[in-house]
Amino acid sequence: MEYLDKFPIWAALLVMIAIVLVAAEIGFRTGIWRQERSSEHRETRITGTVVGGMLGLLGFLMAFSIGIAIGMHGDRKAMIVTEANAVGTAWLRAGFLDEPDSTTLRELLREYVEIRLEAVADLNKMPAAIERSEKIHSELWAVIEANVRQGNDSDIMATLVEAINEVIDVHTLRLTAAHKRLPRVLGILLFSATILNFLLVGVASSADRKRDAAAVILFAVVFVAVLMIVVDLDRPQQGLITVSQTAMSDVLRQMTPPGQ
Repeated sequence: MEYLDKFPIWAALLVMIAIVLVAAEIGFRTGIWRQERSSEHRETRITGTVVGGMLGLLGFLMAFSIGIAIGMHGDRKAMIVTEANAVGTAWLRAGFLDEPDSTTLRELLREYVEIRLEAVADLNKMPAAIERSEKIHSELWAVIEANVRQGNDSDIMATLVEAINEVIDVHTLRLTAAHKRLPRVLGILLFSATILNFLLVGVASSADRKRDAAAVILFAVVFVAVLMIVVDLDRPQQGLITVSQTAMSDVLRQMTPPGQ
């Protein structure tokens, strides 16, 4: 649902409520128009059956979509913890190196965490943060290569190589998790089915030619609110439901010397 990323959740909520209410009104007037041109009332019963079936299908579709969105949201949360552990381990093992390489590695790792936290706080900085992160990967690996070429190929050095390699690998995994979104066709189907259902609800409610405005509005608000949960979960780091960066913040706090 990338096409909704440019709108805040509250705006999408209000616009969608307005759309489904208009659909319900169109359905109501269509039902009145059909009744005026037909003396058979069996059509109303058939419409009620269709509405029940369509609502059940939409409920299943929404549950399916929420399940996918929650799974992707959980993957993003797991990647934050995994990356924090990888960076923290690399920072600790950097102490095995002699100076100035030890300090160089630790300063690069601290900058690495800082720019990633800044990018999450301001998504406009994300492209620059990704570019700088990849440059830091090269700088970290250059320090490791220099030490190995100088004959520092001990078992302890191997653990540091493994830690730095994991930092680089987790970066790719985290980007992959962040770019996982609900399939566009599923989003279009979900919104289209919602509008169609409210259209049919309007047709079914025209049986007695009386609008139950309060019930329709309440139904619209609740239904669209659940739909917005799917939209919110699908966003990597926007809206009301976001991925906590506590693990990365804790790592940065451990890396920062007292008084800084």
